[in-house]
Amino acid sequence: MAKEQLGVLNALDVAKTQWYHFTAIVIAGMGFFTDAYDLFCISLVSKLLGRIYYTDITHPKPGTLPPNVAAAVNGVALVGTLFGQLFFGWLGDKMGRKKVYGMTLVLMVLASIASGLSFSDHPTSVMTTLCFFRFWLGFGIGGDYPLSATIMSEYANKKTRGAFIAAVFAMQGFGILAGGIVALIVSTAFDKSFPAPTYGENRIASLPPQADFVWRIVLMFGAFPAGMTYYWRMKMPETARYTALVAKNAKRAAEDMSKVLQVELEAEEEKVQKYTNEKSNSFGLFTKEFAKRHGWHLLGTTSTWFLLDIAFYSQNLFQKDIFTAIGWIPSAEKMNAIHEVYRIARAQTLIAMCSTVPGYWFTVAFIDHIGRFAIQLMGFFFMTVFMFALAIPYHHWTLKPNRIGFVAIYSLTFFFANFGPNATTFVVPAEIFPARLRSTCHGISAAAGKAGAIVGAFGFLYAAQNKDPKKTDAGYPAGIGVKNSLIMLGVINFLGMVFTFLVPESKGRSLEELTGENEEGDEATEEQAAPTNRTVPVDVLNALDVAKTQWYHFTAIVIAGMGFFTDAYDLFCISLVTKLLGRIYYQQHGSANPGSLPSNVSAAVNGVAFCGTLSGQLFFGWLGDKLGRKPVYGMVLMVMVLCSIASGLSFGKQPKAVISTLCFFRFWLGFGIGGDYPLSATIMSEYANKKTRGAFIAAVFAMQGFGILAGGMVAIIVSAVFKELYPAPSYAADPAASIFPQADYAWRIILMFGAIPALLTYYWRVKMPETARYTALVAKNAKQAAADMSKVLQVDVEVEPVKTEERSQHGRNDFGLFSKAFLRRHGLHLLGTTSTWFLLDIAFYSQNLFQKDIFSAIGWIPKAKTMSAMEEVFRISRAQTLIALCSTVPGYWFTVAFIDKIGRFTIQLMGFFFMTVFMFALAIPYHHWTLKANRIGFVVMYSLTFFFANFGPNATTFVVPAEIFPARLRSTCHGISAAAGKAGAIVGAFGFQYAEKGIGVKNTLIILGVVNFLGLLFTFLVPESKGKSLEEMSGEGEEENGTETQSSQQA
Repeated sequence: MAKEQLGVLNALDVAKTQWYHFTAIVIAGMGFFTDAYDLFCISLVSKLLGRIYYTDITHPKPGTLPPNVAAAVNGVALVGTLFGQLFFGWLGDKMGRKKVYGMTLVLMVLASIASGLSFSDHPTSVMTTLCFFRFWLGFGIGGDYPLSATIMSEYANKKTRGAFIAAVFAMQGFGILAGGIVALIVSTAFDKSFPAPTYGENRIASLPPQADFVWRIVLMFGAFPAGMTYYWRMKMPETARYTALVAKNAKRAAEDMSKVLQVELEAEEEKVQKYTNEKSNSFGLFTKEFAKRHGWHLLGTTSTWFLLDIAFYSQNLFQKDIFTAIGWIPSAEKMNAIHEVYRIARAQTLIAMCSTVPGYWFTVAFIDHIGRFAIQLMGFFFMTVFMFALAIPYHHWTLKPNRIGFVAIYSLTFFFANFGPNATTFVVPAEIFPARLRSTCHGISAAAGKAGAIVGAFGFLYAAQNKDPKKTDAGYPAGIGVKNSLIMLGVINFLGMVFTFLVPESKGRSLEELTGENEEGDEATEEQAAPTNRTVPVDVLNALDVAKTQWYHFTAIVIAGMGFFTDAYDLFCISLVTKLLGRIYYQQHGSANPGSLPSNVSAAVNGVAFCGTLSGQLFFGWLGDKLGRKPVYGMVLMVMVLCSIASGLSFGKQPKAVISTLCFFRFWLGFGIGGDYPLSATIMSEYANKKTRGAFIAAVFAMQGFGILAGGMVAIIVSAVFKELYPAPSYAADPAASIFPQADYAWRIILMFGAIPALLTYYWRVKMPETARYTALVAKNAKQAAADMSKVLQVDVEVEPVKTEERSQHGRNDFGLFSKAFLRRHGLHLLGTTSTWFLLDIAFYSQNLFQKDIFSAIGWIPKAKTMSAMEEVFRISRAQTLIALCSTVPGYWFTVAFIDKIGRFTIQLMGFFFMTVFMFALAIPYHHWTLKANRIGFVVMYSLTFFFANFGPNATTFVVPAEIFPARLRSTCHGISAAAGKAGAIVGAFGFQYAEKGIGVKNTLIILGVVNFLGLLFTFLVPESKGKSLEEMSGEGEEENGTETQSSQQA
């Protein structure tokens, strides 16, 4: 059980953001500015060092550092940093944060200056002296990691602690940027003052003697920002957590924090003694108790930082080599020595400005909203994706027209390193370990990171060398090449994603809560349990909100989900058979190509179900609020079953009659499907507990993925059977024989199959009781609601008719849809849910309905005339099944897994963002994807757009409208939102056919990218509903729980 928090520590936890927080960020951050400058500026001048000290003018290329020297110069500071992290981390827990903090800064200033003063007559002496001082520079930098992080975490309030620690680390971005800018200024000044020809023109004159000052000035500049903050570091008081919990001086802690917070704080000496003398707060680092409590956590922080830094430093230290390899920086002999520094610095500055700095500050902005775990997992995932995107088509990126694309994707890996694990691996170790071991454990975690950086710094020099020994840099053996090195880095990033699951989430919790330092007895933290006694002293709605996950939740998911399985099957299976319909009913004798549906007919066949769905969503959504969820729920299923069968029985003598009948029944099929959207979502939201409600609603929607997959598999099976029974030549070989009479049954069987899963769940739908929220708040029958939920929850729920009557009749809970009160409370919310769903479905259905055309355009499906009718159905179905299996289904279930951890808003924003990125990545180099060798790459990128539609807005736009509107309008508002989505689907279904033919696939994909970006913007109108009750979101419980609702809103 948790003890009462110390007053001084609680004051820090709940303090509003004040001036001292920003002062602390600047003081600690300037150290990190210097750290990054000093560590990364060496990569800007190492080529220059090779020219100055190792040039042989008889050689056609300018000198480079020998492999062992280059590894030492680049890696020695990292070795020093590793030792400094371990030593000063330990010392910070022994002597205190403040005392050690000044030492590290002085060491950094002196070693920066000394590095630039590495004079000698002999190259070996210069390099040896430089390496010596850079080791001690790294040693000082190493101390800055655990101390800055620990000081900032112990000063911060718990609400914005992540952002403050991340802001300190984010100063690294400005340090890297400053390194590039300083090198640009210095090299430009020297290049203008001392003009020199290229090495190819004049080998001796290409290296003016004054170039020796360039690298020295660049290295020594790092002393200035560090020296400027020394005074302020010495003026900072010791952190209250160290003074109280480690030094055990309650009086001093209270005095120091009284000055900082400018409030009077009481010295709680007895409480401090009780805290620190408890056995649970005295175990050491090498004890079984530490291993039991924090062993997995330490493994998680060390392994993820180690893996991250292998990838991060391999790229960052040697990005000049990658830019040279793709031709972005000319070969060395085409530049003089100083101009080479300029080119390398410009490249690094561009990368820092476009990806490194924004990535850091994205983390600062979102870390206390999204959480550390989600950001780290996302970062590693996208580093993996983009690394493979660079590596697999590597030859493509080496071509001159594609260099900008390489830089863009390479920048994205940096962006997601910094808006990802590069920041979070620094933040988390400063939060999750006890005060007496915090600096030590952070130092160990950081040292593991630097061990990874050493692996990268030393290993990459050799690994990235060309496989051909004749094409390697001077002195290097043959390596595995840049491409294979990038593949290795991709694998390393994937392992980082896996080890992230060992790291706990620390968002919004006090340091003592995370570390267990304020726990008493058996450290049990009791959660409010779901009702287990036979009489429950809470109302029926609260009983549902706090109920543990039970069997009835999963039953409800299956019953509602099988409807969505059918919905998806019926809506998308038509795209598998439209080509076949064209061959059967619109074949023109003597034509060079098989028949296809006329554009107006194709638009009608593909789009008419959406018109029906739109109408059904509006009608049944409204009806669900008028008659109740349960009575309407059975109607929609019967409409779907009957119309699925009728669609397959669309017989007629003329093509026009068949297609007209088919469109008629598919309209009413869509009408039934439309009702399933608002009713399934509303029923599931009203049955679920508030802790896992998002996952339950998303799981119902995720059954769509299996429906799409089933559509592809049924079509594959049917077409394969017909191919086997009725072999046919291609259209080019024999137009008449390529389509046999029995093919007319194939599309009918595929369409009619959708009736089976819907029919199987009809009985269970009509057996479900009405939801308690509808019965109590809309029908106003508290007794029936309690009776129904007593059976569902298997407890006796207390009947509270008076409370229900008060809640439902209160003036705030009776406004209608077209009232000013609704407009004021929910108008922007409804605009947000309708606009995002509309924009999402334009993009989603444009791709999904017509992906067969895109695959044909890039050659993944052969031309129609080279196949028989059944072969074409088989090929199209196989393509859809592959997409569904690889991206659609996983995307849905990723949302189910993370929606109640990350939140709806974050997932939707992230999904729209990456749909935009991948759509432009498909569109801009579209010609590249049409080449035969690159088709698999196209499929991967195309699959990623589906993955992030489904692990993104395709799921969240369904979930949120079922949570944020009042019970009496919930189904109606969900229906309106869903209908807006289907309006978008109609735009896609009708518009894409004309757009593709009129402006081409490339321009159409660009338009879809813009649509996705607009969806991202409108997402900001949608509120976050994670962890809140439906009544709290809708305002229906305001009078009764006014204080609670207000506080939650303020929070």
